[in-house]
Amino acid sequence: TTAAPTSTGALPTSTTTSIAPTTTAAPTVSIGQGDARALITPTGVVVPIRRVQFGSFTVGTPCGNEATIVEGRTIGQVPIVIDPGHGGDDEPGAVGPSGLEEADLNLAVAEELVEELADRGLVAVLTRTDDYRMAIQARGELVQAIEPEVFLSVHHNASPSLVAWPLPPTEVYFQHDQAESRRFAELLFDELVRFGGTYDIEWVGSGDAGVRYRLNIEGEDLYGVLRRSAGIPAAISEAMYLSGAAEEELLRDPAVQRAEAVALANAIERYLTTDDNGWGYVGGDTFRPGQLGGSGGTDGCIDPELE
Repeated sequence: TTAAPTSTGALPTSTTTSIAPTTTAAPTVSIGQGDARALITPTGVVVPIRRVQFGSFTVGTPCGNEATIVEGRTIGQVPIVIDPGHGGDDEPGAVGPSGLEEADLNLAVAEELVEELADRGLVAVLTRTDDYRMAIQARGELVQAIEPEVFLSVHHNASPSLVAWPLPPTEVYFQHDQAESRRFAELLFDELVRFGGTYDIEWVGSGDAGVRYRLNIEGEDLYGVLRRSAGIPAAISEAMYLSGAAEEELLRDPAVQRAEAVALANAIERYLTTDDNGWGYVGGDTFRPGQLGGSGGTDGCIDPELE
C-alpha cells in the first residue's frame, strides 16, 4: 500500500496507511467507527462512499458527480463534521475591503478547529480540504453518509450596509424545527460573542445579529446546508463581518483565527458533553426565491483531482 495522503486538516495526524478494497465487504475503517462511510482520496479530498466494489470505491464527488477510486483512507462514523463554507475560484464568498476572501478564512478557521478538537480527544472531519468548489448537495451527502452527532458550517459575514453595534454582530443559523440544533446554535453564539468581546474595535453589522432560522416560501430551511443535513443537529456560524474593515484586519491575524476556532470548539464540546444552554435567540424570517442570491449549485462546477 502507499502512504496515507497528506490532507489540509481533514483529520488528526495518523500513521495509518491507505486501504484499497479487495472484496465487496465493507473495507477496514481507518478513522471513526463502524463500516466505511467516506474516503480521503490520494489528493486529500473527502468524498462519500456510495458503493464498494471489487478493487474500487464508487464515490460522490464535490460537484455531485460519481467517480471510481481504487485507493484511499476510509472514514467510519465520527462525532463531528466541520464544513468550511464556499470554495473555488467562482465561489469565494464574502470579500473584505482589502481582498481577504471568506472561503480562505473559513478553511483556515476550520483547520484550526479540527486541530483544537483533536487536542481535546474529539475526532472531526472536514467536508472541504482545499480551495475547490463543493456543491451544497455534495456537502449534504457527505454529512448524511458519516452521520455525525453534530455538524457545523463555518462562515463569515458581509453586507453592503453596515451600522454600529455594541457587541460583536455574530449571527448563527439553525434548523428551524430541531430543538437540538437551536441549543447548539445558542452555545455557538455564546462562545463567539465571548471571543469577539475580547477585542477593542468598532463593531459593525447589518442588524441581523443573534440566533436565527430562515425559511423559504415552502416552509423549509432556506440554507441548503441545513436542509440537506436534516436529522443531524446542525448550525451555520457567521462570527464577524468580513466586509467591515476593522473586522477584516482582525480576522487576518492567525492568532485571531485560532481564538475563533477555540471558541467554536468550546461550543461543540459543551454541546456534546453537557446539558448547557446558550442564548441569543431572536426568531426567524421567510425569504422569497432569489431574495438572498444563490450559490452552491452544480452548474459549471469542475471537480478537483481525486487521484
